[in-house]
Amino acid sequence: MRVVADSHAIFWRVRGSDRLSDQAAEAFAQAEETDGIVVSVASLIDLWYVTQTTKALTDADLAEVRATISASPEISLHPIDEDVADATTAIPRDVLADPWDRFIVAAAKVFDVPLVTRDRAIRDSGLVETIW
Repeated sequence: MRVVADSHAIFWRVRGSDRLSDQAAEAFAQAEETDGIVVSVASLIDLWYVTQTTKALTDADLAEVRATISASPEISLHPIDEDVADATTAIPRDVLADPWDRFIVAAAKVFDVPLVTRDRAIRDSGLVETIW
């Protein structure tokens, strides 16, 4: 099983948080044992943005997430390539306006795998299969 992780989901996974649902934690565990977790580079930008705006994350939190992603063979960082860019622009803006969410959903569409996310707008959009 392979999944794409939304920004908050990978943050909580790395931190061992109990904020993940049982289904999300199980999906991550299965992905780590098999085909891996994909993290869009947009998630790193999204998490950085949080350090600058709401301050819900610190620079140290972001550094920990980045270090874990880099060191984990089960987690791959995926760039915003041409396929992701095309998939992003195909998402109707009135369905999903947040640019970071659009990139992350696009990555799940490109890989044709579920997206682990708590985000209600993404889950309600029906754009990709979601796990939460």
